[in-house]
Amino acid sequence: MKGFRIGSIPLTLGNLRYLKALDISNNDLSSTLSSSKSSFLSALANCSDLAFLAFAGNPLISGYLTASIGNLSVSLLYFDASSCSIRGRIPGEIGNWNPINKLRYLALNENQLEGILPLSLINCSELRVLNVANNNLSDTFPHWLGMLPKLQALILRSNRFHGSIQVSLTTFSFSRLQMLDLSHNDFTGLLPTEFFQNLKALKEEVGHEYDLFSYSVLLTIKGLELEYIIKALMPIFTCIDLSDNGFHGEIPKAVGELRLLHALNLSHNSLTGPIPPSFGNLAALESLDLSFNKLSGRIPSQLTNLTFLEVLRFSNNNLVGPIPSGKQFDTFEGDSYLGNLGLCGPPLSKECNNDEIPEPAQDEEDNGNGIAFIWKLAMMGYGCGMVLGISMAYIVSTTGRPRWLVRMIERDLRNKVSSWFGKKRK
Repeated sequence: MKGFRIGSIPLTLGNLRYLKALDISNNDLSSTLSSSKSSFLSALANCSDLAFLAFAGNPLISGYLTASIGNLSVSLLYFDASSCSIRGRIPGEIGNWNPINKLRYLALNENQLEGILPLSLINCSELRVLNVANNNLSDTFPHWLGMLPKLQALILRSNRFHGSIQVSLTTFSFSRLQMLDLSHNDFTGLLPTEFFQNLKALKEEVGHEYDLFSYSVLLTIKGLELEYIIKALMPIFTCIDLSDNGFHGEIPKAVGELRLLHALNLSHNSLTGPIPPSFGNLAALESLDLSFNKLSGRIPSQLTNLTFLEVLRFSNNNLVGPIPSGKQFDTFEGDSYLGNLGLCGPPLSKECNNDEIPEPAQDEEDNGNGIAFIWKLAMMGYGCGMVLGISMAYIVSTTGRPRWLVRMIERDLRNKVSSWFGKKRK
């Protein structure tokens, strides 16, 4: 329905038996979901061909989702009930629409939902996007969603998810995931290396299947809340946002293998240790936020290889040494580094000491190691030659043998002395 509408959602929609798509989003329509008799959702169970259902942005809808939601069309592909003031738990029946569930998009974000994610979602084998951001859900990390072979976007932002990120031992284990937003929760523990190693779609190009619909996802990127559209046969803006949690320990080097990643936000945690030099391999990265942690050591010069980087935030850590220069790093202001008392060099006003030499890049390190090896060989040869020369001199001077060597040395010495005197006479 185009245009702004007010009033109640008519139950007579259920009489449209051949209805395939219904979009009544962003209006002021009202309905009581809690009652199966007066709920338009219950009435829509008569529409056996319904594939697209969106009633997002109707704040006058009240109540909670009932078990009758499991009676919706077996053809349902798209379900958007975001920003509707829905409260209560997500019913387990939401994943039981049919034995071969075809649901591809499920958006329940911006509501007042509580409890846990229902395990029945494991039946949604075609699911591409799951968005439950900005609710009151309280659950551990749903590692079992890794069994969904086509899941591309998992948005759990601003809830009460807690505990550590458990690694799934399933066949797929988030291998197609390209958008992950776990920000503003209560996650703790280490960042598991195995989890990042499983993100194959962020390491290599994957095929994009044809899809009837495009899907909208809101993400906070580069300090702004932006809407990203997932379209058929088109690449996705890829991101990982784990900010505002309680993660601790070092950043796994495996994160540097995600060369197709566009945005990475690990800010406002308790991460320690150095910034992995492997981050220099994140060739597509546009935004990197590691601020408000406890990271230490120098900023790896390999990061200057990130030529698409537009946003850099390293503030409020324990980083030390000179700030790398060149390429994109020459475009960042001092705000990117504030709160690191040990950092020096432009764009900061603190100057570096002469002994603070920038850390060499990886390829330079390799060359440096080769040159060092050659010098070691040269010094070894020089040392051996010196020892041999001293030994030979001692033998000659004490024994006068071998005679051929003595005569050669005497002849060479006479020639040099004669040449020297000749120059003096001139």
